[in-house]
Amino acid sequence: MSLQNYRGFGRDAWLLVAYSFASAFGGNIAWFIFPFYLKSLGFDYTNIGVVFSLSTLAQAAVLLFSGPFGARVGYKRTVLLGVSMMFLGRLVQVLHPTLWMLALGGVLIGVGMALESPSFMALLSGEVEDGKRHYLFSLSSGIGTIASALGILVAGFLSRWLSYGQVFSLVLVVIPIRFAIVLFVKPVLERHSRGLNLDRSLLVRIGRFALPGALIGLGAGIAIPYMGLWFNQRFGTSLESIGWLFAFQQFIMGIGMFLLPMIADRFGSVKTIVSFNGTASLLIGALPFSPVFPVAAVIYILRTILMNIVNPIWNSFMMGFFEEEERSTAMALNSLAWTATFGVGQYVGGVLFDMSLVWPFLITAFLYSLSMVVFWDFFGGVETKGYKPPSA
Repeated sequence: MSLQNYRGFGRDAWLLVAYSFASAFGGNIAWFIFPFYLKSLGFDYTNIGVVFSLSTLAQAAVLLFSGPFGARVGYKRTVLLGVSMMFLGRLVQVLHPTLWMLALGGVLIGVGMALESPSFMALLSGEVEDGKRHYLFSLSSGIGTIASALGILVAGFLSRWLSYGQVFSLVLVVIPIRFAIVLFVKPVLERHSRGLNLDRSLLVRIGRFALPGALIGLGAGIAIPYMGLWFNQRFGTSLESIGWLFAFQQFIMGIGMFLLPMIADRFGSVKTIVSFNGTASLLIGALPFSPVFPVAAVIYILRTILMNIVNPIWNSFMMGFFEEEERSTAMALNSLAWTATFGVGQYVGGVLFDMSLVWPFLITAFLYSLSMVVFWDFFGGVETKGYKPPSA
């Protein structure tokens, strides 16, 4: 196992890593402060769930065709279009903070994310050989996760002096930077290779990843968007303390992502994913029974790291099942499965949290556990070979 495997990436690969940093930094300023911003406007959990769900369901609807769209139009152009839609959506939310205008802005953001995410992953995948893909994916995710920590810290810190709305509006400065970075990236998919045949074999391969992803999405939607509010309501934790908690967790996870490909090389991608996510499932079930904030904080940090740190390994493992022209479609439809159920879960979670601060976590734990049973059933006999750098 060696960190030397992170060497040798090209210029465009590093540009895309820089894009991940900018995207995560601005996105997590908005993600962290948005629920508190909505609460300050007088919305209850159910109303917040409506805003979240409409955005996510819009994303799910567009994911139905964003993969083939990206392959036909070009991954780079599709990313630029998606980023533009996200900027427009955030602008609407900043200028018109009424319930339905916030929801409209969320719909625009959802559309933008559906266009941007699969094509970005396809761009990134095209910048590296198959054997080192999980290293580039982990590098991008690790840098992005550290940027997420910085974004959360900035949001929590600035909320001491600025209103929630003013902090939220800072994302309008960051999104144009993302657009500018992508302009310098060369396309990886030539026009002559943009044909795609959605045959039964392709759909079956996608479905084997989509089903466990859908179960995770449903579970995540029920509990995760409300974590900051839950800490505040359950323990009276201040916004700044919650910000430090989330940021610390993101920072540790970002560092861990650089090491995870080496673990996957040794034990295999499937065993790594199932063992990490399975343990996280148990922890989120224990979270609502924490007696004090420090105990809950430790459980939350461990759960979140174990659940999310394997995402680049999952994505890289999945990309290995598809050809270059299939990858954005595979990513889009897999994201559709997660996003659609996540959107449903957000609304269900809002309703459940208005009734109980315990049951949402138990339901999420069950769904996470079920997803790992399904994933192991599909891929338990499939393992990736560890990457071995060429001899000197």
